[in-house]
Amino acid sequence: MTEWTGPITKLQALNVCLSSMGEPEVATVDAGGLDAQMADRLLDETSATVQAKGWSWNREVHKLSPDINGYIYLPSNVITADTTAYHASVDVVQRGLRLFNKKDNTYVFSSFLTVDMLVLLPWDDLNFNMRLFVTASAAMILQQRILGSAEVDKALKARTGDAWNELMRDETRTGDYNMLRDNWSNASVLNRGYFSRGSSL
Repeated sequence: MTEWTGPITKLQALNVCLSSMGEPEVATVDAGGLDAQMADRLLDETSATVQAKGWSWNREVHKLSPDINGYIYLPSNVITADTTAYHASVDVVQRGLRLFNKKDNTYVFSSFLTVDMLVLLPWDDLNFNMRLFVTASAAMILQQRILGSAEVDKALKARTGDAWNELMRDETRTGDYNMLRDNWSNASVLNRGYFSRGSSL
């Protein structure tokens, strides 16, 4: 396994994908032909898929205000969005890059909302363990699609599993999770004055 002495660059990750199939490293994406381009796309696809699961490091809370038409627009890199805090009772869904009020059946809002968002981060904003897992996972998928070696696949699956375990350990360590605050049932009791949507209290 490659020994990393610093952050994994996108090019380094791409070369790991290529070397998993016995292909030579490249200096740029374009220099590697179709295999390098496929690896580059796989890194992006895998990153987006994993980020969509939701992590402490790609979750942001913002106060968003309506524009002159009453529409609340979301940033272009938003994966999912929902109201939170004192606005949790406002039942919204994301439609395109706008929020839609399900209760009133409208896109129009009269005031700002506090919104909890999952955002899609670029490669350079990912933490080390996320880059490691995406690299291992993309290498495994690329090998399966092009080379199809059962022996290589076994080794890459083991590497991907190790990387996933490290990613989960990092999330547990840095996520500041709280048994009371982050459990819905417990939170509904502790916040019975504010936890109206979906609560039977």
